[in-house]
Amino acid sequence: MGQFTTWRVLPETGLYQRSVTLGSILAGIRQLFGRASTSSSSGNAARAKVCHMSSMARKPMKQYGANGPAMHKSEEDFIYNWMNKLRTMRSNGVANGRIVRCRKSTETGTESLRPGTKRVHFVRHGEGHHNVHSTRWFDEKKRGNPWQHASCPIDPGLTDLGVTQAKELNERSERELGAGPQVVVVSPLLRTLQTATLGFDYIVGKEVPFVAQEDCREIMGQHRCDRRVSPAFRASSFPHVDFSGLEDHDPVLAARCGDPTEEDLEATAETDAVFNAVPNYAEARETDEAAVGRALDFLFWIRDRPEQDICVVTHSAFLCVAFNGAMMCDCEDLQSWFSTGEIRSVDLTYEA
Repeated sequence: MGQFTTWRVLPETGLYQRSVTLGSILAGIRQLFGRASTSSSSGNAARAKVCHMSSMARKPMKQYGANGPAMHKSEEDFIYNWMNKLRTMRSNGVANGRIVRCRKSTETGTESLRPGTKRVHFVRHGEGHHNVHSTRWFDEKKRGNPWQHASCPIDPGLTDLGVTQAKELNERSERELGAGPQVVVVSPLLRTLQTATLGFDYIVGKEVPFVAQEDCREIMGQHRCDRRVSPAFRASSFPHVDFSGLEDHDPVLAARCGDPTEEDLEATAETDAVFNAVPNYAEARETDEAAVGRALDFLFWIRDRPEQDICVVTHSAFLCVAFNGAMMCDCEDLQSWFSTGEIRSVDLTYEA
């Protein structure tokens, strides 16, 4: 009966719950009739399956992001339950007294900002090849985790749609952000580096620093797409980005898996040499508590920077942790799942 329900926030608790609404009933009926209209004899069904699979090679599957739903239908239950867990952790004091209040920003420039307030433009990267990979995985109703499978690309870049989303972000940013951010902080993964470069192309080379920051990376461990490469490998492609604050190895995973061995670093296979293979990578996953702590570390790092107008280019799961587990937001919209290429401007105030 899941097709007749939708996820809604209960005002009294601030948590998501599955509910039946007129809209969800109509959507469920459309879904059922859609399935019925595509069913036929076993021979026709087999031929239809062959046609479907062959068409996949000719044209991309339905995309998710700025031009469609923010998440795949198959991910909804996990994501909304995870948001509930993060919000409960926040209510139970996981921040240990570090409070970051977040409200929608409706102005440009920093003249009206009070001392200690930061205006931050949070951006989710444009669509990456791993997003297409997982979309196809779920559309084909495969079981298991698509991001752990060997077919998932390591540290993937943007798709053509992702490049378009980043370029549209550049046009919107130049039009709506006034003088623009005073610094662009970016996760060191390829898709975020590309989004930051294309999405803020109008300030590249104009004395606005671009800084790679480890603490705004995606949730780490298990997922192949979230392994980062050596900063030295990326620096030549992104000379405008300051990678000086990053270690050659992965410090977060090293704390859980141990540093890469000499055999890892001296591996002859190009992928191992470039991607600094980490022992037991697939067995280690950053805990929710660790992710919230890292998000808070990052937010207070922003507080301590001299700039007041800051752009952060990062990832969907990290944004979910930051907005649902680390920050106290003044409206529900801010805490929803980000679409690819989406930007949200907020004002942050701190208590500690």
